[in-house]
Amino acid sequence: MSKRAFKLALFGTLLIYCNQTIAADASNLPNITNFELVKGMVIVQAELDGKMANFILDTGAPMMILNGKESDSHAFQANTLQGGMAGAWKNIGMFAWAGVRKFDLKALKTDISALEMVTNRPIAGLIGYEFLEDFELVIDFEHLLITLVPPGEIAQLEGWALKAELPFTFAGHLPVIEAKIGDSLLRLGLDTGANTNMLDFNKAKGLDREMVLPVSSAGIVGLTGDNYRTTVVDVVETSIGGLDFQNMRFVFSDISHLQNLMDNKVDGLLGFPFFKAGKFSFNYSRNTISIWE
Repeated sequence: MSKRAFKLALFGTLLIYCNQTIAADASNLPNITNFELVKGMVIVQAELDGKMANFILDTGAPMMILNGKESDSHAFQANTLQGGMAGAWKNIGMFAWAGVRKFDLKALKTDISALEMVTNRPIAGLIGYEFLEDFELVIDFEHLLITLVPPGEIAQLEGWALKAELPFTFAGHLPVIEAKIGDSLLRLGLDTGANTNMLDFNKAKGLDREMVLPVSSAGIVGLTGDNYRTTVVDVVETSIGGLDFQNMRFVFSDISHLQNLMDNKVDGLLGFPFFKAGKFSFNYSRNTISIWE
């Protein structure tokens, strides 16, 4: 396969890839399944070609990504926030998770073993948008439960009260919503695979100073395993969907080389510091995210 260039975001992959036909068996839905929360990342048990393994649920990834080194390392090349990485296209015969089975998936196989060091457990790969796009994804961070709801059905959310529902647009595969910090209007991608919120340095410079409380500089480990220093702050108040989120932590980073984000005027990502607030549902057919309590 010829070389192709891609852009990856921190713990969330921003890729361009070929469309493929996928047969799915979703007859067991809706299915409620448990997940594990490790260092702010959602880890689930899934079946890959007959074997159970750990995967990270990543709404910032466009498709299945498999962890592993490839001898044909130049078949796929990518740039991340921390440097370059390489891998190859692979076929998956069958992948099953949360009551859904999909067949003949195309995946990207690349070395993301840095995530194993961060989580202290084997990680077989990432579950991304291509697996989720036909369903409503309901995540309960309070009780560590996930539900996939089939198209046309309504999630049974007994005891849940709707706090806000807001539309999202897509930057490629990445859901993007609007948020406000002080007088600054932001477009932020929703990334369950990110263990931190991230904001571009250039946009951060325009924030009201009284809205930002510096915490420290910190080391961040990315998909490639490289470490880099960055600025960590607590944002006093972030307004999203008419709700005010107090003292959310953000990392300020340069995302100017991530063309997919820049072309779509995306200013950063919302990760675990946002999602830990409670219960969320992504409706990919209606392009909405709902926030519950």
